[in-house]
Amino acid sequence: MGDIIRLSVVLALICMVAAGSLAYIEGITTPVIQQREAEILAERLGQYVPDADSFEPVDVDGKEFFKALKGGQEIAYIMPDSRGPGYGGDVRVNVAVDTDGNVIAAEVAGHTETPGLGDVIEDPDWLAQFEGKGVNDPIAIGTDIDNISGATVSCRAVATAVRNAVEEIGAAFLGIAMAEWDLDAVEDGTYTGTGTGFGGDIVVEVTVSGNQITDITIVEHSESPGFWENAEDAIPDAIIDAQHYDVDDVSGATMSSIGIKDAVFDAIAR
Repeated sequence: MGDIIRLSVVLALICMVAAGSLAYIEGITTPVIQQREAEILAERLGQYVPDADSFEPVDVDGKEFFKALKGGQEIAYIMPDSRGPGYGGDVRVNVAVDTDGNVIAAEVAGHTETPGLGDVIEDPDWLAQFEGKGVNDPIAIGTDIDNISGATVSCRAVATAVRNAVEEIGAAFLGIAMAEWDLDAVEDGTYTGTGTGFGGDIVVEVTVSGNQITDITIVEHSESPGFWENAEDAIPDAIIDAQHYDVDDVSGATMSSIGIKDAVFDAIAR
Protein backbone atom coordinates (compact mmCIF):
# COMPACT_ATOMS: atom_id res chain seq x y z
CA MET A 1 0.00 0.00 0.00
CA GLY A 2 2.85 2.35 0.91
CA ASP A 3 4.57 1.67 -2.44
CA ILE A 4 1.41 2.62 -4.30
CA ILE A 5 1.15 5.89 -2.38
CA ARG A 6 4.82 6.71 -3.01
CA LEU A 7 4.43 5.91 -6.72
CA SER A 8 1.35 8.12 -6.94
CA VAL A 9 3.21 11.00 -5.29
CA VAL A 10 6.18 10.59 -7.66
CA LEU A 11 3.91 10.50 -10.70
CA ALA A 12 2.06 13.60 -9.49
CA LEU A 13 5.34 15.45 -9.03
CA ILE A 14 6.51 14.42 -12.50
CA CYS A 15 3.25 15.70 -14.00
CA MET A 16 3.57 18.99 -12.14
CA VAL A 17 7.15 19.49 -13.33
CA ALA A 18 6.23 18.58 -16.92
CA ALA A 19 3.26 20.95 -16.91
CA GLY A 20 5.37 23.74 -15.47
CA SER A 21 8.07 23.15 -18.07
CA LEU A 22 5.58 23.24 -20.92
CA ALA A 23 4.04 26.45 -19.62
CA TYR A 24 7.50 28.01 -19.30
CA ILE A 25 8.49 26.98 -22.83
CA GLU A 26 5.20 28.25 -24.23
CA GLY A 27 5.70 31.56 -22.42
CA ILE A 28 9.07 31.94 -24.14
CA THR A 29 8.15 30.71 -27.64
CA THR A 30 4.70 32.33 -28.08
CA PRO A 31 5.96 35.95 -28.10
CA VAL A 32 8.75 34.93 -30.50
CA ILE A 33 6.26 33.31 -32.88
CA GLN A 34 3.93 36.31 -32.68
CA GLN A 35 6.79 38.70 -33.36
CA ARG A 36 7.89 36.68 -36.38
CA GLU A 37 4.34 36.58 -37.74
CA ALA A 38 4.12 40.36 -37.34
CA GLU A 39 7.39 40.78 -39.24
CA ILE A 40 6.19 38.52 -42.05
CA LEU A 41 2.90 40.43 -42.28
CA ALA A 42 4.77 43.75 -42.46
CA GLU A 43 6.76 42.37 -45.40
CA ARG A 44 3.61 41.10 -47.11
CA LEU A 45 1.67 44.38 -46.92
CA GLY A 46 3.89 45.99 -49.50
CA GLN A 47 3.44 43.01 -51.80
CA TYR A 48 -0.35 43.14 -51.51
CA VAL A 49 -0.51 46.86 -52.31
CA PRO A 50 2.76 47.80 -54.04
CA ASP A 51 1.55 51.33 -54.85
CA ALA A 52 1.19 52.22 -51.17
CA ASP A 53 3.90 54.25 -49.46
CA SER A 54 2.69 53.55 -45.90
CA PHE A 55 0.34 51.34 -43.92
CA GLU A 56 -1.73 52.37 -40.92
CA PRO A 57 -3.01 49.76 -38.44
CA VAL A 58 -6.66 50.23 -37.46
CA ASP A 59 -8.73 48.45 -34.82
CA VAL A 60 -12.44 48.12 -35.58
CA ASP A 61 -14.56 46.39 -32.94
CA GLY A 62 -11.57 44.41 -31.77
CA LYS A 63 -10.51 43.31 -35.27
CA GLU A 64 -7.22 44.33 -36.85
CA PHE A 65 -7.09 45.98 -40.27
CA PHE A 66 -4.54 48.03 -42.19
CA LYS A 67 -5.16 51.07 -44.34
CA ALA A 68 -2.86 51.27 -47.37
CA LEU A 69 -1.96 54.91 -48.01
CA LYS A 70 -0.39 56.75 -50.94
CA GLY A 71 0.40 60.40 -50.43
CA GLY A 72 -1.86 60.32 -47.38
CA GLN A 73 -4.83 59.00 -49.39
CA GLU A 74 -6.45 55.63 -48.68
CA ILE A 75 -6.04 53.33 -51.68
CA ALA A 76 -6.74 49.89 -50.18
CA TYR A 77 -7.52 47.99 -47.00
CA ILE A 78 -6.07 44.75 -45.66
CA MET A 79 -7.68 42.31 -43.26
CA PRO A 80 -5.06 39.89 -41.95
CA ASP A 81 -6.02 36.52 -40.49
CA SER A 82 -9.55 36.27 -41.88
CA ARG A 83 -10.69 32.71 -41.21
CA GLY A 84 -12.76 29.89 -42.65
CA PRO A 85 -13.33 26.38 -41.24
CA GLY A 86 -11.12 23.83 -43.00
CA TYR A 87 -10.74 20.07 -42.66
CA GLY A 88 -8.01 20.30 -40.03
CA GLY A 89 -9.02 23.57 -38.39
CA ASP A 90 -9.29 27.22 -39.34
CA VAL A 91 -7.63 28.35 -42.56
CA ARG A 92 -6.18 31.85 -42.14
CA VAL A 93 -6.13 34.20 -45.10
CA ASN A 94 -4.77 37.73 -45.57
CA VAL A 95 -7.04 39.71 -47.90
CA ALA A 96 -6.48 43.12 -49.54
CA VAL A 97 -9.41 45.05 -50.99
CA ASP A 98 -9.39 48.28 -53.01
CA THR A 99 -11.58 51.31 -52.38
CA ASP A 100 -14.23 49.94 -54.75
CA GLY A 101 -14.60 46.86 -52.56
CA ASN A 102 -12.80 44.46 -54.91
CA VAL A 103 -10.15 41.94 -53.90
CA ILE A 104 -6.67 42.82 -55.10
CA ALA A 105 -4.75 40.12 -53.20
CA ALA A 106 -5.45 36.97 -51.18
CA GLU A 107 -2.80 34.85 -49.52
CA VAL A 108 -3.10 31.86 -47.19
CA ALA A 109 -1.28 32.89 -44.02
CA GLY A 110 -1.64 29.63 -42.11
CA HIS A 111 -3.52 26.34 -41.90
CA THR A 112 -3.43 22.80 -40.54
CA GLU A 113 -4.78 21.04 -43.63
CA THR A 114 -3.48 17.65 -44.79
CA PRO A 115 -0.04 17.89 -46.45
CA GLY A 116 -0.23 16.95 -50.11
CA LEU A 117 -3.99 17.53 -50.23
CA GLY A 118 -5.29 20.57 -48.39
CA ASP A 119 -2.08 22.53 -48.76
CA VAL A 120 -2.76 23.02 -52.49
CA ILE A 121 -4.79 26.09 -51.41
CA GLU A 122 -1.44 27.90 -51.12
CA ASP A 123 -1.05 27.86 -54.92
CA PRO A 124 -0.81 31.52 -56.11
CA ASP A 125 -2.43 30.67 -59.45
CA TRP A 126 -5.51 29.25 -57.72
CA LEU A 127 -5.66 32.16 -55.27
CA ALA A 128 -5.53 34.61 -58.19
CA GLN A 129 -9.18 33.67 -58.94
CA PHE A 130 -10.27 35.80 -56.00
CA GLU A 131 -8.81 38.99 -57.48
CA GLY A 132 -11.53 41.27 -58.77
CA LYS A 133 -14.26 39.66 -56.65
CA GLY A 134 -16.37 42.07 -54.62
CA VAL A 135 -19.35 42.41 -52.34
CA ASN A 136 -21.81 41.61 -55.13
CA ASP A 137 -20.08 38.34 -56.07
CA PRO A 138 -20.90 34.95 -54.50
CA ILE A 139 -17.20 34.13 -53.85
CA ALA A 140 -18.20 30.49 -53.59
CA ILE A 141 -16.59 27.25 -54.70
CA GLY A 142 -18.32 25.86 -57.77
CA THR A 143 -20.04 29.17 -58.48
CA ASP A 144 -17.41 31.77 -59.31
CA ILE A 145 -14.35 30.07 -57.79
CA ASP A 146 -12.98 26.79 -59.16
CA ASN A 147 -12.56 23.82 -56.85
CA ILE A 148 -9.39 21.74 -56.47
CA SER A 149 -10.23 18.04 -56.61
CA GLY A 150 -9.47 16.30 -53.30
CA ALA A 151 -9.32 19.57 -51.37
CA THR A 152 -12.91 20.77 -51.49
CA VAL A 153 -13.29 21.57 -47.80
CA SER A 154 -9.98 23.44 -47.73
CA CYS A 155 -10.97 25.44 -50.81
CA ARG A 156 -14.30 26.36 -49.26
CA ALA A 157 -12.50 27.53 -46.13
CA VAL A 158 -10.43 29.97 -48.21
CA ALA A 159 -13.53 31.21 -50.06
CA THR A 160 -15.32 31.75 -46.75
CA ALA A 161 -12.36 33.67 -45.33
CA VAL A 162 -12.12 35.89 -48.41
CA ARG A 163 -15.87 36.55 -48.50
CA ASN A 164 -15.88 37.41 -44.80
CA ALA A 165 -12.96 39.81 -45.28
CA VAL A 166 -14.67 41.56 -48.19
CA GLU A 167 -17.81 42.02 -46.09
CA GLU A 168 -15.88 43.13 -43.00
CA ILE A 169 -13.82 45.68 -44.95
CA GLY A 170 -16.92 46.90 -46.77
CA ALA A 171 -18.71 47.49 -43.48
CA ALA A 172 -15.72 49.02 -41.69
CA PHE A 173 -14.44 51.40 -44.38
CA LEU A 174 -16.69 51.58 -47.43
CA GLY A 175 -20.12 52.17 -45.94
CA ILE A 176 -21.45 48.82 -47.18
CA ALA A 177 -23.84 47.38 -44.61
CA MET A 178 -23.32 43.75 -43.65
CA ALA A 179 -26.23 41.36 -43.57
CA GLU A 180 -27.67 41.19 -40.06
CA TRP A 181 -29.92 38.79 -38.18
CA ASP A 182 -33.11 40.67 -37.32
CA LEU A 183 -36.28 38.58 -37.18
CA ASP A 184 -38.31 41.64 -36.21
CA ALA A 185 -37.68 43.05 -39.69
CA VAL A 186 -38.73 39.89 -41.57
CA GLU A 187 -42.24 39.74 -42.98
CA ASP A 188 -44.31 36.56 -42.81
CA GLY A 189 -43.41 34.12 -45.57
CA THR A 190 -41.07 31.35 -46.65
CA TYR A 191 -37.50 32.26 -47.57
CA THR A 192 -34.81 30.24 -49.33
CA GLY A 193 -31.17 30.28 -48.26
CA THR A 194 -27.95 28.49 -49.20
CA GLY A 195 -24.98 27.46 -47.07
CA THR A 196 -21.90 25.34 -47.68
CA GLY A 197 -21.60 21.97 -45.98
CA PHE A 198 -18.99 19.22 -46.22
CA GLY A 199 -20.28 17.87 -49.53
CA GLY A 200 -21.51 21.04 -51.21
CA ASP A 201 -24.40 23.47 -51.06
CA ILE A 202 -27.14 23.01 -48.48
CA VAL A 203 -30.40 24.71 -49.45
CA VAL A 204 -33.13 25.38 -46.89
CA GLU A 205 -36.57 26.95 -46.77
CA VAL A 206 -37.32 28.94 -43.63
CA THR A 207 -40.89 29.82 -42.72
CA VAL A 208 -41.49 32.94 -40.63
CA SER A 209 -44.77 33.87 -38.97
CA GLY A 210 -45.25 36.67 -36.47
CA ASN A 211 -41.50 37.39 -36.43
CA GLN A 212 -40.84 33.81 -35.36
CA ILE A 213 -39.22 30.95 -37.27
CA THR A 214 -41.88 28.23 -37.35
CA ASP A 215 -40.32 25.73 -39.75
CA ILE A 216 -37.01 24.89 -41.42
CA THR A 217 -37.04 22.45 -44.33
CA ILE A 218 -33.92 21.03 -45.96
CA VAL A 219 -34.50 21.29 -49.70
CA GLU A 220 -31.18 20.10 -51.07
CA HIS A 221 -27.86 18.73 -49.84
CA SER A 222 -24.94 16.46 -50.81
CA GLU A 223 -23.76 15.52 -47.33
CA SER A 224 -22.40 12.13 -46.28
CA PRO A 225 -24.94 9.59 -44.94
CA GLY A 226 -24.24 8.51 -41.39
CA PHE A 227 -23.09 11.97 -40.34
CA TRP A 228 -25.54 14.29 -42.04
CA GLU A 229 -28.58 12.85 -40.29
CA ASN A 230 -27.32 13.96 -36.89
CA ALA A 231 -27.08 17.57 -38.04
CA GLU A 232 -30.34 17.41 -39.98
CA ASP A 233 -32.21 16.14 -36.93
CA ALA A 234 -30.71 18.54 -34.39
CA ILE A 235 -29.79 21.88 -35.96
CA PRO A 236 -33.17 23.03 -37.38
CA ASP A 237 -34.94 22.24 -34.09
CA ALA A 238 -32.22 24.03 -32.11
CA ILE A 239 -32.54 27.12 -34.29
CA ILE A 240 -36.32 27.15 -33.90
CA ASP A 241 -36.00 26.75 -30.12
CA ALA A 242 -33.41 29.55 -29.89
CA GLN A 243 -34.98 31.71 -32.63
CA HIS A 244 -31.41 32.33 -33.74
CA TYR A 245 -29.03 30.67 -36.19
CA ASP A 246 -26.03 30.69 -33.82
CA VAL A 247 -26.50 27.36 -32.03
CA ASP A 248 -24.04 24.64 -31.06
CA ASP A 249 -22.71 22.37 -33.81
CA VAL A 250 -23.34 18.64 -33.72
CA SER A 251 -20.20 16.67 -32.84
CA GLY A 252 -19.04 14.61 -35.80
CA ALA A 253 -21.09 16.70 -38.22
CA THR A 254 -19.54 20.12 -37.78
CA MET A 255 -19.41 21.13 -41.43
CA SER A 256 -22.99 20.02 -42.03
CA SER A 257 -24.09 21.93 -38.94
CA ILE A 258 -22.33 25.07 -40.15
CA GLY A 259 -23.85 24.66 -43.61
CA ILE A 260 -27.40 24.50 -42.23
CA LYS A 261 -26.83 27.48 -39.96
CA ASP A 262 -25.32 29.54 -42.79
CA ALA A 263 -28.24 28.62 -45.06
CA VAL A 264 -30.75 29.78 -42.43
CA PHE A 265 -28.81 33.00 -41.92
CA ASP A 266 -28.74 33.53 -45.68
CA ALA A 267 -32.51 33.05 -45.87
CA ILE A 268 -33.29 35.48 -43.06
CA ALA A 269 -30.52 38.10 -43.21
CA ARG A 270 -30.15 38.59 -46.95
